[in-house]
Amino acid sequence: MARLIQVEEVQFASSPSTANSSLERSLRLCEELEGGNILFFPQIPFPFAQEDREFLLKQKQKSSKHRKNIAYKPIVDKITNISHEDERDPLRLLEVMRKYSQEVTHFLAKLLPSYASCWRLDFSSFRPFQEKDRKLRLRARNDLLHTDAFPTRPMHGMRILRFFTNINPTEDRKWMTSESFQILAEKFAGQAVSLPKPVNHNLFGKLVRLLKKSVKQMGLPVVLRSPYDVFMLKMHNFLKENREFQSQCPKDYWSFPPGSCWLVFTDQVSHAALAGQYALEQTILVPRSCLLNPEKSPISILERLSGENLVDPFFIEH
Repeated sequence: MARLIQVEEVQFASSPSTANSSLERSLRLCEELEGGNILFFPQIPFPFAQEDREFLLKQKQKSSKHRKNIAYKPIVDKITNISHEDERDPLRLLEVMRKYSQEVTHFLAKLLPSYASCWRLDFSSFRPFQEKDRKLRLRARNDLLHTDAFPTRPMHGMRILRFFTNINPTEDRKWMTSESFQILAEKFAGQAVSLPKPVNHNLFGKLVRLLKKSVKQMGLPVVLRSPYDVFMLKMHNFLKENREFQSQCPKDYWSFPPGSCWLVFTDQVSHAALAGQYALEQTILVPRSCLLNPEKSPISILERLSGENLVDPFFIEH
């Protein structure tokens, strides 16, 4: 089960004499994250203008039924899933989301330099909806325990590291966590959820993958899931659909106060958002090669259980 590790006021090395202590702290925090724990920051550890917060709190989505959040894509500097009345809002929202993404990334690069040397920046998001009693289709519900997997963005073994910020001025964000991915995989993989087959396990599959690789190299959008990604999606869906697991598994409950932040590998820690409105989030993808303890990663756990290679090196390098 996950533990909450409080990170006190962070001061980065300003001289060679403090560099060693900063490195030791960084390695210790990486160990905690890879051990399935949550890093908790009582206050936002980087500049966040009050006018930016107030602007976000005024943003409204037309319906919470179909859209989960407003997404910012830093690689292309674009926001999606936005509804608005004032034509000036999209540009202002883009500016605020860009600034948040940059501040989080800059902070984490100093806090966790061993990850920053090779991580990939993924989406940031703004979550303006109240999570409590929200009506969503089963597999999209945030209030059901799950480990993260992205249907349209295969990970190919990379870890999903997410930094959350509660900007609600009065309301805590309520979370629930349960058992780690390793325990869940040992319980359900090969039984309730079939173990993934190896990369290119038959001639037809190999030809399809070669064709999609060629299309991808031409610059066209291709979603090609590795056996690892197929399993992670199945596990995500299985956990949400399994009423017995949802009701009987061990649970811990957490409250993240206004103005606080937390950081966690959400592909490892089973979690659910039970209540709260107005949160920001930045996702960063960490390759297995950058981890201090790669054997604890979901991809390593599944490869041990299956005895097979479950990712294609081509997609890790491109």
